[in-house]
Amino acid sequence: MDNYDYIVSIIEFVRGRTSINFQLTVKYILKTYYDSIAKTFEMPDFYGGDDKNDGWVKEDCIFYQMYAPTRLKDSLKKEIHEKYKEDLTGLLEKIKEGKWNGHINEFIFIANTIDNNLPHDSDGYIDNISNALMKDYGYIFKYRLVNIDFLYDMLEKVSDVEMLKSLSARLRTLNYIDANAITEKMMIDLIGEISGKINEKFISSEKGDTYYLRISTPEKITLNNLEEKREEIEKILANLDVADEAIKNINQDILFEDKFDRVKEHIMDKYKTLSIAFKGTELYDKIIESVLEYVESKSAKIVAAKFLVVYIFDKCDIFEK
Repeated sequence: MDNYDYIVSIIEFVRGRTSINFQLTVKYILKTYYDSIAKTFEMPDFYGGDDKNDGWVKEDCIFYQMYAPTRLKDSLKKEIHEKYKEDLTGLLEKIKEGKWNGHINEFIFIANTIDNNLPHDSDGYIDNISNALMKDYGYIFKYRLVNIDFLYDMLEKVSDVEMLKSLSARLRTLNYIDANAITEKMMIDLIGEISGKINEKFISSEKGDTYYLRISTPEKITLNNLEEKREEIEKILANLDVADEAIKNINQDILFEDKFDRVKEHIMDKYKTLSIAFKGTELYDKIIESVLEYVESKSAKIVAAKFLVVYIFDKCDIFEK
């Protein structure tokens, strides 16, 4: 397992937390992130009264407040706005009294909206109330209203997989890791990357020199009864540099360095299963169909799917050598 597996499992776990449980879970996430950049994140003991501080980065005077209702209501927008105002006002009161070093640089309010986006703020409520309170209390600071996506972004910046593994163990989130779902996401990303490279090559007016070292021989097409697809396969093989480039790009992702290998293994497994019932061109088409199961707008991505399958075909991972 790699960074991506742990991040997905942690975020799925935190979505289901409410009230104090949400606050404690977020505490460990923020502590992991700030430890990774050598900063100190502290969460006051809320049972003794947290003085309107759900957690802060002491060196930078960054304050966090967290809100996770036990159930989502139609009035979620109103509830979030009211809680934001209440918590920020309370915090500024305490800072004005000299608590928390008597200073604030940033205020971040994290709301658990489960699978929903943050409610729209077309009236500019957050800006208006934040600016009004800054004026009332005489402080200038940054402010943000965010949801769980913010935590995902923070964990993406933690490059040390051991820190994520430790966080996952503390939260006991290993059972949230769905390898199939992760592979599906990787398949979609890879198809999208190949599609983009195809567009770059065949739409761009600037066409530089390209090179791809073919591995399979023309006889492999005959051996596997793919003569009906020979012209298509040969055309793709002549332009497989786009797939090569896409795979190099996708493998640079520090979150999951084995992304292509996992996609390749998934397609190899599909081939083994399908090859029991199908042969030749029918098997070729079925494998491409299995790749397209993961993407929307299948007609727009079919060429990229064919490039991916032929790439793996050429590497001799599928079909008889």
